[in-house]
Amino acid sequence: MKRIKLGIIGTGLAAKDLHLPALQKLKDTFEIVSVSNHTEKKAKEFSKLVGDVPYFLNYQDLLSNSNVEAVDIVLPIHLNFKVTKDALEAGKHVIVEKPLASNIFDAELMTAFQDRYERVMMVAENYRYHPVFKKAKEMIESGRIGEPYSVFWDNFVTMDSRSRYAKTDWRLNHQYPGGFVTDGGVHYIAVLRDIFGEVRSGVAFTRSVNLEIGKIDSMSFQFVSERGVNGMFNTYYSANGYNVNRLIILGKTGTIVVEGKKIVLKRDGKPDLEEVIETDGGYQAEFEDFYDAIVNDREPVSTFYEAYKDFQTIVSALNSAKKWEGLALEG
Repeated sequence: MKRIKLGIIGTGLAAKDLHLPALQKLKDTFEIVSVSNHTEKKAKEFSKLVGDVPYFLNYQDLLSNSNVEAVDIVLPIHLNFKVTKDALEAGKHVIVEKPLASNIFDAELMTAFQDRYERVMMVAENYRYHPVFKKAKEMIESGRIGEPYSVFWDNFVTMDSRSRYAKTDWRLNHQYPGGFVTDGGVHYIAVLRDIFGEVRSGVAFTRSVNLEIGKIDSMSFQFVSERGVNGMFNTYYSANGYNVNRLIILGKTGTIVVEGKKIVLKRDGKPDLEEVIETDGGYQAEFEDFYDAIVNDREPVSTFYEAYKDFQTIVSALNSAKKWEGLALEG
């Protein structure tokens, strides 16, 4: 089996905690040959974790290495556009962390890269590969709950100064709309779009509860999908004393409930069917897709276009919050 020689650009929390464990399980398919971080201490520490490979403080030096065939870009998202473009121009295959870009203009420009560069390019949207959500989609498509008509997703998190992610400067002083609502929200939008189609209309309200974690940390988004499914997506990052991540899908003959690794099928007069699916969250599967797309010269599941639509939906929801200004009930 051919091993792809991989360079990693960015060696922070996501690279260490999320990408590296998956890549360590895929040593037959990827060989990490170099890493890059503008901080030498971080670059050197990560290099040691992956076998004392060469490290660079300037990612351009990594890209100029002909031994590198593909790159994993794990950087603050306002850097995604430039570094991705540079990598493609250097002839490298690219997997880049979500969200795709820091603004809609750059994200849309990145969707055109597919026509300009003959390389595999994908976004590391692990929820597209998460087996519990794939299972929910399979249940719906096989008619287990009849026609779905409503979906509710509650994500209540306590994100404060104790969280390592909340201490990241580029997240606190973000150069992209929505802060944590956007950074985490694209995960949920990816699943909702995959299962129910495009969001055709909706309105959100937002607020900031804890200014220490950014300008916006809370959003409720009510929407209708192109398949006629009504939805409510609540994502709150300053929930105090109550943390939950629960997806509920209502169908005409049953209900699906997803919480963590557990998926439950509920139908009147019948016992619940419950399944726990062991998973790393889809990280290994996304790199398997990246590898297969490279060796078989095909488009990956998580394309730049799909990530652009995820990002566009979140930004549109945030912008819709302005509709609440001056809105009054009629009666």
